Amino acid sequence: MLPCFSGESKTELYIVYFVGRTEKERSFWDVYSKNGFWKGKNNEQVHRYSKDMERYINARINQYDVFAIALNKRMVKDIREDEFLPDSNAVYKTYLLTNGKWIQTDSFRVQDVPKDTGRYLMNISCRRGKKSLEVLGDSLVSLLDFSDRVNCSCTSGREDCVLDCLRVDYFLLFSSARMPVMLLDAAHKLLFKKYKEKRKTTEHIKVYALLSVNNKVTDSVLCYEYYSNAENLSAYEQIFYIDTNQRKIWTVKLTYDVEGAGADAVKVCTIDLDRNCFVQENAIKNNPTDVLKNE
Repeated sequence: MLPCFSGESKTELYIVYFVGRTEKERSFWDVYSKNGFWKGKNNEQVHRYSKDMERYINARINQYDVFAIALNKRMVKDIREDEFLPDSNAVYKTYLLTNGKWIQTDSFRVQDVPKDTGRYLMNISCRRGKKSLEVLGDSLVSLLDFSDRVNCSCTSGREDCVLDCLRVDYFLLFSSARMPVMLLDAAHKLLFKKYKEKRKTTEHIKVYALLSVNNKVTDSVLCYEYYSNAENLSAYEQIFYIDTNQRKIWTVKLTYDVEGAGADAVKVCTIDLDRNCFVQENAIKNNPTDVLKNE
């Protein structure tokens, strides 16, 4: 459940949403969390706790992205108390509070209202967090001791798992059909290609980074992978961080089970623009032509 409040101005009806920037902050509002805001409270009576919610968020406002979804009153047929009926051609506008100003980040028609508002707003946060695609992923992955932090803090019973501090939802990052493009110089760029396979009890996603030179792919490397098996309640995931200024890609494989999470050693891959390839220690190179084919 996203913390939010509704209101109106002279021209618009709106709802303001507060989206936590880390998994730990977002899970705090999960109605099923044993240690979250709703522990011992009735989530069907949100109005009773509005002041408590306001105090909590104000004290941690730097940990949140603040969004507003607004609808111009001219696009509303009828307003009665807390309910209204939008026109069939109504368009909602999405704003993000940036440096004290509301900046429009998206819009959608009434027929395309997101089914999951939280995921929709997080997707916008992910897109805007890429710094013009100079970097992609979460910089925590590039820390030399990241694997040690995971292995020490993410065991069963611990509440300070470093993975809760990740600001990037990798699953959402590649949920759009449109893949990101990262420019390296006038001739070089990074493209991304995704493969997904979903069966009754398993799900498998792979995303490759492709090095393109004058619009021709010369090499590839696996940057993101996710696999889950509902039968044995296990999963593994490879996450990454790319910095185009440093010409480097950091990757780490994580494993999840009922006991917690574990991490392999972080691997570093250099983007070599002289040889037009990825250079990675202890890694088997992928054939770019094979990657471009269906697996």
